[in-house]
Amino acid sequence: MSPESQRTCPNCGNEFPEAMEFCPVCMLRKGLAGGVESGESSFEEAVPAPDEPTKRFEHYELVTGEDGKPVELGRGAMGVTYKAFDVDLRCPVTLKVISERYLGDESARLRFLREARAAAKVRHSNVASVLHLGRTGDSYFYAMEFVEGETLEHFIRRSGRVEVKLVLEIVARVAAGLAAVHEQNLVHRDIKPSNIMVRLKDDGTLRAKIIDLGLAKSLNESGDQTAISTPGAFAGTPEFASPEQFAGVPVDIRSDLYSLGVTLWEMLSGTTPFRGTPGGVMYQHQHSPLPIEELQGVPQPLVVLLETLLEKDPGRRFQDPGDLLKAIPTITGRIEAGRKITREALHKMPPAAGPARTRRPPSKPGPKKISIARLPVTGGDLFGREEDLAFLDRVWANKDVNVVTLGV
Repeated sequence: MSPESQRTCPNCGNEFPEAMEFCPVCMLRKGLAGGVESGESSFEEAVPAPDEPTKRFEHYELVTGEDGKPVELGRGAMGVTYKAFDVDLRCPVTLKVISERYLGDESARLRFLREARAAAKVRHSNVASVLHLGRTGDSYFYAMEFVEGETLEHFIRRSGRVEVKLVLEIVARVAAGLAAVHEQNLVHRDIKPSNIMVRLKDDGTLRAKIIDLGLAKSLNESGDQTAISTPGAFAGTPEFASPEQFAGVPVDIRSDLYSLGVTLWEMLSGTTPFRGTPGGVMYQHQHSPLPIEELQGVPQPLVVLLETLLEKDPGRRFQDPGDLLKAIPTITGRIEAGRKITREALHKMPPAAGPARTRRPPSKPGPKKISIARLPVTGGDLFGREEDLAFLDRVWANKDVNVVTLGV
């Protein structure tokens, strides 16, 4: 058997398998250096908003609140999102202003341009459109369609558990949006309730849109060309990320379907299936069985749907959003008839190593462990043992620790 191809990290010099998208040593160092709060979009520190942000970006003017400050719609590791007004077209827009940390990095700027242009190709009623990319002074920004309504995260908090029929309607619309993302050979990489806008109109109709394609990644180019996050940085939100996202290997649309499964779980139960410290959440996504006992009262066909979406092996999930869309009417019919369903009836399960029906050569299913050979203090197998996990959580909690020796 020929040895697996290796490549060298340009940052730390560590050698790691070519199949991995990020250097595992850099990934660990970033986590130990700053830690991560639950729900952030990266292991990097959250970016503070400027004290007095520019009020005008080309022909977009920031909307201010009663206190005279710009109205923030969201905040993450990549920057701050504001409500703005297009003074030319006289309509509201969403404006995402990118962090100053990327302004002096030419490679980061080029990666951002590639990703923004890729995201702008998606045109679908269930995906917020990217309208414009620009620069004002030292600030890069892009304008998106302003979506009326509230985030699904806020809707869940306000409503508690979501009614089953509405849950399926939301999942169907998000899946349709993901189908459009998949059509452009993109992966969203951060599907979660706060990145889905919903609106229930007075006539009972529902609108749902995927927003914020800031972490979207093209499958047509290599990871170092397209990722806006720096090499070694985790892109996503731990509670909603797929097992393969933690492994630093290339991901495809099946990763987004896993994240949609976590979102479905939260709509039905009010919480995510795996919770705890960042290290604990990572371990559970990769190793722990689903806590099915938390789904008491959920119709059996929906439980089967969740089990399919949340398979740890990507080869055993739905292979593209179209498969999920085909399954939803069957799920709905079984629930209405009070009948159960089997996994086989839901869809013909592909073999564990079966290829994904994507437009690119399929990536291998992500490894179930992140291995770092030169980490003697943990026995060389990160997250492989309970004591390794405990060690990581202790170091993560110790803000005085900023150097970890990775020996031979």
